Amino acid sequence: MPGDATSNATRLLCAGTYLDPVYRATVIRELLTHRFRVVAPSYGYDAVPVLAHALAARRLHRARLAVLGAGLAVTFVLMGAGVLNAYAGWLTALWLVWVTAYLRRVVTLQTLMSRLRRRTDPAAPASAFDGSYPEHPRLTAELVAKIDREQTADGSLVRYGGYKPFVGAGEPVRRWSTAELLTGAPAPVFEQHQRFPGAPPAPTGNGQEPRRQEVIAFTADEITAYVAERMTADLRDRAREPERITGLAVERSTFTTAVTTRLGMWQPDPAKADGGWEDAYGSQRAYLCVRVGTWNQELVTTAFVGFDLKGNTLHTEFYSYVLAPIQASFHLVDRLPAALDGRLLLKVAWHTLRATPEAALRPALSRLRALLPRLLPWRWGKTRILVLQPPDTSEFRLGRYADTVLNRGALTSIREMATSDDFHVFFQETDTIKYTQIVERQLLQVVRDFLHAHNVDLAEHEARQTNILNSYGDNNNFVNNNNGGTVNSGTQNFHRGSEGGQGAGTS
Repeated sequence: MPGDATSNATRLLCAGTYLDPVYRATVIRELLTHRFRVVAPSYGYDAVPVLAHALAARRLHRARLAVLGAGLAVTFVLMGAGVLNAYAGWLTALWLVWVTAYLRRVVTLQTLMSRLRRRTDPAAPASAFDGSYPEHPRLTAELVAKIDREQTADGSLVRYGGYKPFVGAGEPVRRWSTAELLTGAPAPVFEQHQRFPGAPPAPTGNGQEPRRQEVIAFTADEITAYVAERMTADLRDRAREPERITGLAVERSTFTTAVTTRLGMWQPDPAKADGGWEDAYGSQRAYLCVRVGTWNQELVTTAFVGFDLKGNTLHTEFYSYVLAPIQASFHLVDRLPAALDGRLLLKVAWHTLRATPEAALRPALSRLRALLPRLLPWRWGKTRILVLQPPDTSEFRLGRYADTVLNRGALTSIREMATSDDFHVFFQETDTIKYTQIVERQLLQVVRDFLHAHNVDLAEHEARQTNILNSYGDNNNFVNNNNGGTVNSGTQNFHRGSEGGQGAGTS
């Protein structure tokens, strides 16, 4: 999303590609190597700059290895020719290992301290993070357009590949669902007198059913559009400045699976996956996505709301998710000095020297681990992508003759892979609860107004509303209330600190 390209979340994810080699490799694998897979929606960040910086960090690492390899080759040639003796040759080799590692560290520090510095820092230079990213030959215009198109969830089709359709939204916090009969509201007394002059008022206590108004018919699309408009207006556009939620975004997205069949191909090429999309179970669903990005988009609370009309019943679903803050190690970029000076360069030189033995062995060991799985004859010179197929338990293993299935849906997002296990600040956890409750309360009120305008009896809705709002317990445990009607609701304790793991909530 263009508006999130300069967010703090984007900046920290870009910094993480230089600080964490595992995360860097994962970003490249998910967005480039597995480009056949759909990109997960980006909530509060832009994936393109993150991939660009990951490629730049990898290019810097590869450049260091190339220079080191060329320097070592020249050194050994000179040793063989007698120009350098053994002592001078080995000293030169060790110096090459040190100097290439030192220069890589200096360039990495310079990038983090300049291009990825926080823009709000008063001491930040003009080259602080502005959403721009370095160019790379692998980051083509076609790939950028693909990521931009697929990561935008506003009104688009989100194709997911795992069990959870709300990929990219983080961890579940709360969920509930209700089913309400659409019964006409009791007709006002004055209206009954107008329709039936001289008739007595509708009985209220003698067991007779009062006359009811005719329900104005509506569709799921109409109530969804009304809720989206009202939520945007009440929480952002028409709200007073102190009460306005500036980080609010209300979008509508459709979620479906992403399965492609490759006719007559036993080993498909994911890079050329051009088969037809399949949705064998009719699993396509439309949801209203109410997203609140706070802490400069580092904490994102998202509520997915779905409406469905079957018979004379309105079914409402509510699922709340949270993207917790980015892991603390990525915040190291905010604690670096404003600029490189002589003292810092000397410290980097000393620390590089101490790490030289490990730095000399790590590339060779990493390369050896990468080559070993490919040394078998049938794998020589080929890079394969594992394509999981449905299990074949048939008697004759007939699956060997069936069309190959390729799941191209999004499995996770690069933002979810960088999520911290704990909230960094207590108020980040309280904000998650606060915005979930605000969105939930406003949703129930807006739905009530819509039903009232369509002459629906509100007694059942208000009973459901009371149960839902009362289902927040002190321990945030699963609650199943049956007072005044059936309301399945659950809350999940997201905090994953030393006190224990996540609580489970289901509906």
